[in-house]
Amino acid sequence: MKNTGMPRGYATSAAVIAGAVLTAAASTSPAGAVGFEILKPHRAVYEIKLEKASERSGINSMSGRIVYEMKGDECDGISVNYRFVSRINANGDIFTTDQQTASHETPDGSEYSFLTKSFVDDRLDRTVKGVAVNRRGAMEVSLFSPQEREVELEAANFISTHLVKVIEGAREGRHFFSLDVFDGGDDADEVLKTTNIVGEAKTYEEPLPGEKATAIEELADDPAWPVTIGYFKKSRTDSTEPTPVYEVSFLLYEGGISRKLIMRYPDYSLEGSLISLEFLDDSDCRIEN
Repeated sequence: MKNTGMPRGYATSAAVIAGAVLTAAASTSPAGAVGFEILKPHRAVYEIKLEKASERSGINSMSGRIVYEMKGDECDGISVNYRFVSRINANGDIFTTDQQTASHETPDGSEYSFLTKSFVDDRLDRTVKGVAVNRRGAMEVSLFSPQEREVELEAANFISTHLVKVIEGAREGRHFFSLDVFDGGDDADEVLKTTNIVGEAKTYEEPLPGEKATAIEELADDPAWPVTIGYFKKSRTDSTEPTPVYEVSFLLYEGGISRKLIMRYPDYSLEGSLISLEFLDDSDCRIEN
């Protein structure tokens, strides 16, 4: 978002959650498919609060709610709808922000369409819309808004393929791996490098601080992996230790559900607590070999 007085790093895209429910392993799915059958369509709601903020950020307080919805299957591809509404007190001003993102990834993970609308105090501030296609080892991005243009990038994973691969990597006991990802965030004109750390799975039977018991009932007996993902710009050329654009930590379940979110930006961090979880109808899709 531009010229809104927003705290730095806020408008990073739905990847904070769609990435936080998100790196490399071989797919075991049928030829031409990514492995979307392991994902469980669901709608999750997270209560968001400010964990900490530096003086430089100017943020005095911040709270809000994220609604994350995943639908689709291995035949139709995966659609993700994400909305983050927050109330921010920063630099003496109080304002409300509303980020709405809709995306769809084709079953083979080769094409990704995305639309993000950002509002400040109910006024449309910015729209980013486009389609990205991986072909012949490169990515072609067609942007329609904020201005029409074509961008050529290196091939990368889109967010649902990324999510499948981090689950597969966790299943295989891989504790550290990296992968490039394109999420359509910010100006939708760059690929980010991710570093991914996966811990040992364990069960969390009781609600964690801030969670509602009803939200975790169907997760209580299932193991979850503690995951941390750092997102880095690939354009750095100096020799200093790179710092992430942002970093997310969360508990990841089979099926792509997450809880205990921590979203870290350079000048502040947010906590997300699961307060509602609804599993959506799953299709009886079958892929024929």
